[in-house]
Amino acid sequence: MIPLIKINLLPYREAIVQKQKQHLKQILLLGLVAGLGLSALAYFTLDSRLSSQTDRNLVLKNGIKQLDEQIVQVKELEKEKEEFFRRKQKVEELESLRFEGARIVDTLNTIVPDGLVLSSITSSDKTGLTYTIDGKAISDSKIAMFMRAIPASGLFGTPELLSIKKNNDVQEFKLSVGILRATQDTAQKASETTKKN
Repeated sequence: MIPLIKINLLPYREAIVQKQKQHLKQILLLGLVAGLGLSALAYFTLDSRLSSQTDRNLVLKNGIKQLDEQIVQVKELEKEKEEFFRRKQKVEELESLRFEGARIVDTLNTIVPDGLVLSSITSSDKTGLTYTIDGKAISDSKIAMFMRAIPASGLFGTPELLSIKKNNDVQEFKLSVGILRATQDTAQKASETTKKN
């Protein structure tokens, strides 16, 4: 048999263990640095996202505030618009009523029969829709003829006889009659014909 050589492997093993410990320390240190780097990266990323979201929220709040102000302005403009249309409608009403007196007198002039005289025409209410007509006639039949002619004119409604009394061979009467408001087109035509005359 051959004698075996006795080799002491203990220092070699210790060097390997030391090397493994050194390698483990390096890996742990590298992991710690990588962890710290990733933590810092995550922190700065989240912080930048948070600040950008805060900026977006601020922009949205400012935008909402501006929109609220614009909504208030739009509501004010709508009120002004409604007021303008009310005024415009009133002006159109007044324009259509402008020649109403002339139309009333002209219409009554054409339908008054012979033997009947009108003494006054007055508005009975503030709206100008009802008029009181006072007059004199030589007979009741002339008053009846006049009352039948009033609604046929197209300008007046059905008249109502308020009073009638005999005074010195004449019949004094009082009628109440409502005006049928003409549409704007007929009012314009009537005003044009009145202007031509």
